[in-house]
Amino acid sequence: MAKQTSNKAVGQAEQDCSFSATTIAALLFLAAKFPHRQFNSSELCVLSGIGRTAMSQIKNTADSPFSLGKCTLQRLDGWLAKHPGFKQQ
Repeated sequence: MAKQTSNKAVGQAEQDCSFSATTIAALLFLAAKFPHRQFNSSELCVLSGIGRTAMSQIKNTADSPFSLGKCTLQRLDGWLAKHPGFKQQ
């Protein structure tokens, strides 16, 4: 029973995700190769594992790490270090 439930959950997650495995691999490559590259919030959700709702809340804070709707992964990590309430457990 647990196996069927986990398969359904994986299938649902795949349907919810708008990124293919190739796109995710490309994003991870870009983040590793070009650390100063800026990503939009949906790309950062994939790279950081932060949900869309939390990412939206981060974008709307007074001291948001986003500039013109984009942010580097390093800047987001630094911001999260200063705001432990946004870290996922």
